[in-house]
Amino acid sequence: MHVKHLRAMTAALRAVDYRYGGGACRTQAQALLSWCDKAFAHSASTVVRREFRFAIAELHALAGWTAFDAGLGGSAHRHFNLALNFAQDGDLVANIRYRMGRVHLHHGGPAEALGMFRLAGLVANSHHTNAILAANQAWCYAELGQRVPALALLGRAHDEFARADVAEAAPWAAFFDAPDLAGITGTVYTALARTVDVSFARPAITSLRQAVTGYRDDMARSRTFALIALSLNHLMEGDADEAAAVAGLAVAQTGDMLSARTRKKLVPLHAEADRRRATTLRELITPLLAAPAYAA
Repeated sequence: MHVKHLRAMTAALRAVDYRYGGGACRTQAQALLSWCDKAFAHSASTVVRREFRFAIAELHALAGWTAFDAGLGGSAHRHFNLALNFAQDGDLVANIRYRMGRVHLHHGGPAEALGMFRLAGLVANSHHTNAILAANQAWCYAELGQRVPALALLGRAHDEFARADVAEAAPWAAFFDAPDLAGITGTVYTALARTVDVSFARPAITSLRQAVTGYRDDMARSRTFALIALSLNHLMEGDADEAAAVAGLAVAQTGDMLSARTRKKLVPLHAEADRRRATTLRELITPLLAAPAYAA
């Protein structure tokens, strides 16, 4: 298999992950990696081996991300470590460490995630990658209830993004476009609304609306995440009816999505609905949380 063909297959699997979740393509990514292990061992040319290493690093990074999305954190870290063994490009190494940080953040470890994002920053060599890292560091500080560094890093993320050539972004980082920047901006404000001051729900709503309307249809999972966060902010502002309406849009998109992360992101919304006795919203989400997990 030619390296270009391998990258094309990786891109196709990445598109499935964005649209349907990691559970929809994790097995295929692992099968492709099994072939790569054998093919790489028989590659004689130095040039081919160098290109192959790069492509395998990309594929391991994707396999790790799909495992993470499927709720398999251990498998995710194993693939990310293997990706680091093959990666030689600074921005790719930074992106892999960013993904490792996201696993920590998802599992309630913002301090550990922050350390990983900082480590990634040591090898990042583009404005685009620095924008990703700054935005995610802002998210960590927001989860820790530290308003000042969270807002400062969010500002840096926007500055770096404005200087980046997004059209030239590497395939593994191309997800981070204007709608995704709006989405993570809303996520940072959402965390600040929960940990610092509920008044941050208002700018969160503004940013998340921009993200929801900006995401392409093939970024269905990201749009679902934004809708869940948007619903939570409406609820924190006391508008249970709007929160339920927005959550209904999110639920409608989860039917064919194999993503354990989507389910986990509903937990804070369900808890807030329970605390505020928002019956309609709670009854909308409860069946999703009670349903058996899909076979990852």
